[in-house]
Amino acid sequence: MRLAFTIFKYFPHGGAQKDMLAIANACKQRGHDITLFCYDFQGEQPEWLEVRLLPARGLSNHRRALHFQELALSAIAAARFDGVIGFSRMAGLDVYFAADDCLAAQLAKRSALIRMLPRARTFAAMEKAAVGPNGAKTILTLTLRQEKDFQHYYGCVPGRFSRLPPLVPDAFRDLDALRSKRKALRQELRAEEDDLVLVQVASSYHTKGVDRSLRALAALPDNSRPRLWLIGAEKHPESMQSLARNLNIASLVTFCGARNDVPAILAAADIMVHPARRESAGAVLVEALAAGLPVITSGVCGYAEHVDNADAGAVLYEPFQQQELNQQLASLLADSQRRRTCAKNARAYAESRDFYARADIAAKTIEQAIAAKNTEKPR
Repeated sequence: MRLAFTIFKYFPHGGAQKDMLAIANACKQRGHDITLFCYDFQGEQPEWLEVRLLPARGLSNHRRALHFQELALSAIAAARFDGVIGFSRMAGLDVYFAADDCLAAQLAKRSALIRMLPRARTFAAMEKAAVGPNGAKTILTLTLRQEKDFQHYYGCVPGRFSRLPPLVPDAFRDLDALRSKRKALRQELRAEEDDLVLVQVASSYHTKGVDRSLRALAALPDNSRPRLWLIGAEKHPESMQSLARNLNIASLVTFCGARNDVPAILAAADIMVHPARRESAGAVLVEALAAGLPVITSGVCGYAEHVDNADAGAVLYEPFQQQELNQQLASLLADSQRRRTCAKNARAYAESRDFYARADIAAKTIEQAIAAKNTEKPR
């Protein structure tokens, strides 16, 4: 089959972007031709993937998204693809990968003024086009919460949903190989072997609650403060660097920027913190479990349930309270036996579930959905 994949922007370290590339590759391995339509592509382009950049214009993100939708639908119709798989909210999809939480549910909590802004109205309309009654027949979801929200706001029948397991990179299969890099990484990041090291992976520092992590670190007694590695694709961490300086913990915090060796860094750390303000799933949480890390995460994260089910750390209550994060971090740092137990539970949980098959499962579901659609076409 000839399949069109759509996503607004591709960059190597985005969660939806990594999913898109893995699923596209799995579809390619099953013998299908893949063309990706986007308006921005950053990073190295795989040889097997045809990328068509569409010149979407607009002074704002929602204007560019709307123009991209228009250009993509026109280009796809002209090329006569067998099916269209979207990783961003838009019309014209056969299969929608729900990388984000239900926007209608988020807007319901906002003021009427916010809901009336052009940005909100545009993206709400694009979400309705993707998952409403006339939207994609198949919706690939990540969490039960997404499905419940789509059902509530759009009347989606359960048969449209296909929930995917979390995605964990193959690198975590060989934890010994990752841990062999522990000493070198800790030296590079100025941590001694007996130092306790926190790690947080965040593409958006504010959204993922990096400021919350910094405040929790600062609340610890001077003699028990660990180091903190911040791994992120954000290009301008100045506000968080300034906060670290104001909290007198700048010497303990390393802003690593985007890294290609995140699995090894997780294996070299001691605890993951992820007090996100918003997180539809949170693949880094299950990656931390696969690395054998205790995890402290906010309950808003879709994959927080895995941390809870694994008994591998702490899931913070919502609404978020900074004091609770401070207490949970202090407690875990002070209890070496609990850390060892959480680490053991995390790894055992990850090994007992197939966290490596998401792309293959998604590819098979896409294949079945497109085949069914084409069978239903009038002859």
